[in-house]
Amino acid sequence: RKMGASCDFTRDRFTMQPSMCKAVTEAFIRLRDQGLIYRSNRLVNWSCRLASAISDIEVENKEIKGRTLVAVPGYDKPVQFGVLVDFAYEVEDENGKNLGEIV
Repeated sequence: RKMGASCDFTRDRFTMQPSMCKAVTEAFIRLRDQGLIYRSNRLVNWSCRLASAISDIEVENKEIKGRTLVAVPGYDKPVQFGVLVDFAYEVEDENGKNLGEIV
């Protein structure tokens, strides 16, 4: 409070709540119009446990060489990393026409 802020946790809001969608959409449009954000196809940090994308600062990067078993919170057994089991992506021609998926 001495710094001029007071948190009222009884009034918390989340971006996907129906009451906030209009404000969130407006904020994204303004940021895009100002060139501060843009839309693009990129790889993201996806958490299967959270079923959500997470920021780079929330990710603990660990360099591994090949198949490595790692203890992951919430799993009974170590999880295999460093091996690409399945990967699928869509292919487009030079005009952006979808040519299908490659697995």
